Amino acid sequence: MSGLHWHRRWDPFRDLQREVGRLFESLEPLQPWRVERLFPALNLCDAGDRYILTAQLPGIAPGDVDLSITGETLTVRGERKRPEGVADETYRRQERYFGRWTRTVTLPDRVESGQVSASFAQGMLTVTLPKAESARPRQIAVAAAG
Repeated sequence: MSGLHWHRRWDPFRDLQREVGRLFESLEPLQPWRVERLFPALNLCDAGDRYILTAQLPGIAPGDVDLSITGETLTVRGERKRPEGVADETYRRQERYFGRWTRTVTLPDRVESGQVSASFAQGMLTVTLPKAESARPRQIAVAAAG
């Protein structure tokens, strides 16, 4: 088919990474059987010209969250610190995980990494990821023939 131009080269490793991510996401129904979740829950939504990622981070200070983006991969790192003055041996039940955690999310498309913004309010992290121009949907006008 002449006239078709692909903007990206085929990258089998990117496709493999995406498929492995989908595999792990498909196992999500097994989560309730786990005793503890070592990382925060998050959602990634497509909002047309951008993606919006939200993560629940109760008990974590904004300064204890680190975001980085490389290509189509967003990494969120953080630490939920133990309350001061509470010794480990005093716990009779402990269901909240304390310590460092990392979440890595493969984004569906490239984003404008220089325009990514993040805000933190009431324990909720919101990351706005504008799509790269080449990844945005384009409206194409159809002209009548003749």
